[in-house]
Amino acid sequence: MRSAAYTIYQKLLLVMHTKENPSDAEWADYCAFTAKNLPHFTSTIIVTEGGAPNTMQRGQLNDLLEANNFKQKVAVVTISRLARGIVTALSWYNPNIKAFSPTQIPAALDHVEFPRAHHEGVMKEIRALRQKLQLPLD
Repeated sequence: MRSAAYTIYQKLLLVMHTKENPSDAEWADYCAFTAKNLPHFTSTIIVTEGGAPNTMQRGQLNDLLEANNFKQKVAVVTISRLARGIVTALSWYNPNIKAFSPTQIPAALDHVEFPRAHHEGVMKEIRALRQKLQLPLD
């Protein structure tokens, strides 16, 4: 079973993590997807049930983003304190990253400057990613 799923919706990279941390193989797939699609998205929303990359995996992503001068805004939506701590660590490299609670998804979308007229479409994509990972739809 995969611990993450992702897609691009109107120049927004959407990432969904389960409670499980990604394996190195899954993370390599995600980094390859990100590298291939960097020209196609301008910001990122990550929704996690608590799963998060480890220190080495975060370093790989930071290196990729830094090499491509990616400075766009990132929002992490989670209830996990551990994930919020990881967001703080990531913010040392990218001051445009910020954590939000699940009830603050509209604020997270505002943070990444995603048009309000398309918020419902993002919510549909999040539900589709949750379904792909067999997570409750709430």
